[in-house]
Amino acid sequence: MTPSDADATGATRVGDGSTKGLARGTIKLPGAVAQSAALVGPSVGVVVGNAFIASLAGAASVLAFLIGTIICVLIAKVISDYAKRLPSAGSFYTYLTQSFGAKTGFVTGVLLFGAYALLFPFQLSFFGYYVHGLVSTDFGINIPWQVFAIALIIFSVTLAVLGVQYSLQAGLIGLAFEVIVFSVFAILVIAKGGAHGQSLQVLNPARAPKGFASGLLIACVYTIFAFVGFESATTLGEEASEPKKTIPRAVMVTTLLLGAFFVVVTYAEVIGFGVSSDGVNNLINDPSAFNTLARRYGNSFLSGAIDVAVVTSFIALNIVTVNAVTRMLYAMGRDRMLPPALARLNRRRAPQTAAITVGLLGIGASLLFGTRYHPEVYASWSAYFATLLFIGAYIALCVGIVRFKQRQLGHAFSPIRHAVIPIVSLAGIGLVLYGNVHPLPSAPLRWFIPATVAIILVSVVAAYRLEKLDPERVRRAGRLFAAAGVDESMPGDEPAPPGATSRPTEAASTQPGVGPSHRNV
Repeated sequence: MTPSDADATGATRVGDGSTKGLARGTIKLPGAVAQSAALVGPSVGVVVGNAFIASLAGAASVLAFLIGTIICVLIAKVISDYAKRLPSAGSFYTYLTQSFGAKTGFVTGVLLFGAYALLFPFQLSFFGYYVHGLVSTDFGINIPWQVFAIALIIFSVTLAVLGVQYSLQAGLIGLAFEVIVFSVFAILVIAKGGAHGQSLQVLNPARAPKGFASGLLIACVYTIFAFVGFESATTLGEEASEPKKTIPRAVMVTTLLLGAFFVVVTYAEVIGFGVSSDGVNNLINDPSAFNTLARRYGNSFLSGAIDVAVVTSFIALNIVTVNAVTRMLYAMGRDRMLPPALARLNRRRAPQTAAITVGLLGIGASLLFGTRYHPEVYASWSAYFATLLFIGAYIALCVGIVRFKQRQLGHAFSPIRHAVIPIVSLAGIGLVLYGNVHPLPSAPLRWFIPATVAIILVSVVAAYRLEKLDPERVRRAGRLFAAAGVDESMPGDEPAPPGATSRPTEAASTQPGVGPSHRNV
């Protein structure tokens, strides 16, 4: 549930700030899958599922995750088809620019940047809420959630200012730990039969307390949110061994494994409380549901291990998000799309001004709206809105792959062979969106779909105006926006002079980074 951090893919820096090429052919299928999953944070996904999905889908939360998995697998197939033909580090921007041109790449970049920017209030608000409940329950100490949110953003921004990058090795260790902990949890609950034995009622849409459209389909938006980042293997295209085979397979395997993890762990959680109305109510109203079940079916050690897994996963995701958006602001300041002050580097060759700006904006929004509306509620709004923006990008990919194949294959193009999966993907996404507009959900969720449409329309107008003024600038801007998810621009590049333009390649072959003081944690 995070932007992919391309520094983790192997880009290196030399002492004078120049960039070495990516280490080609060094990543095989298991490594690509592990890296993608590490940048999703599966333990955060299931915890979010408990907090947001259960109140909408109840015992049918398992069905919601199953529907979300099917949709994401179909989208993964579309992305895999692109990756077979365009194994580059450019990901979504490259794919859609090749399908429709730079203007579509720009619009998609705006959607991705907006989605990743919304991860800040989600991460900070939910982290503060979660740790507040943890400390209050386990230690009887009532510390305001705002303290934990502020501590998290200070920690992440400090690392960014010091030029410290998130280490993929640390992420892989964290991934292994959280998967083992939640797998043990699921095995214990399922092996003991939960509260009332195994049940297929978890697949019954009638078990959603708010109904099929108003409950289950809205819940599916949050299940898709849990998968965000599943496509990050596409950024490894220039380092993977046999990339045209490895990357498509990695995207599919990652999505399938994540889906299995989410479905099994959610099943264990639901039957752990029971599928009855009382059990579902207990699940919805328990702020630390996994801890309750861990102590009931395991012991206090398992409960503590779950806490450690979730907290460390949140911290890692926030570090990566801060780094990604900081670099994007830095690059836009460097190219004079935002105030040039954002491109200033400190003595450690780190984008200090951009990092502090990111931190202030993120914590400001979280404190303002989280305090007014409750941190968990505000986090759910941010996650919902961010997912709609991601869905916009996924729709563009599903349409784009058909056009791309038509252009690539010419007369050999077959609607049955080459268009069925994208069409089915669009149908699945359409079903979920239908449930979010008919009937309209309560405010403010009902405002986010028209807001997403408005963002798309404004971006289209901006893309056309930019192209008329400076065709190269719309390409560069699209890549910079998309860099929120793919590390396209890193400090260390010399700021472009005012009015200067640079011609980006459609797939970057190098990943500029920071200077000699840049370190890993």
